[in-house]
Amino acid sequence: MTPHIHIEFASASPVAAILRRGPTKWVRLLSWNTAEDSIKAGSWFHGRIYENGCSVSPDGTLFAYFATKYHGRKTRGVDYAWTAVSKLPWLTALALWPQSGTWGGRAKFADDKTLIIDCPHWESLKTMDRLPNGFTVYPRWIGVDAPEQSLPVVPTSQASFNGMLGVDQFGCKFEYKDGKIERDGRVIVDLQNMMPDPQHAPEYANTW
Repeated sequence: MTPHIHIEFASASPVAAILRRGPTKWVRLLSWNTAEDSIKAGSWFHGRIYENGCSVSPDGTLFAYFATKYHGRKTRGVDYAWTAVSKLPWLTALALWPQSGTWGGRAKFADDKTLIIDCPHWESLKTMDRLPNGFTVYPRWIGVDAPEQSLPVVPTSQASFNGMLGVDQFGCKFEYKDGKIERDGRVIVDLQNMMPDPQHAPEYANTW
């Protein structure tokens, strides 16, 4: 069975995050340099990453994601849901914000140092982690009776992907078929037969 994939593009650099789902309850994160068509394989995650809750920083360095995991060790105030920022293509949380459920949590970068996270307006958005100087996080209040806000504009990428056909940041077309991302008949990456093999993230992925 062809694995389902989601591609999230950086808005100001030739970088994309590929989320590959499968087998059941497993997700793998990879980074794609769309200028060179090179791939870096990263974290395997046993849980759920919400594809509509992810974002790549405009410079292609950071990855923000909303995830749930119902089993295993719990740390840093997390029950089962959280939003995190990591270094692409790894999921090691440089900072995370525990969520009480799946109502909020979805995150988008406004710029390389500004993140907006959905949050029910009756809750607070808190992290136990220290953010680097200049990095700002805004809650976007959601829910009935949520107050009006003025938030930074989230940039959009010129790239797009509909599950089968896509266009990268340069306007160059690609397609996804039979578990492979291809361009002009050339295979960029074969995602078909990957099996979970979690690895420790390299040291650079542990610090801002």
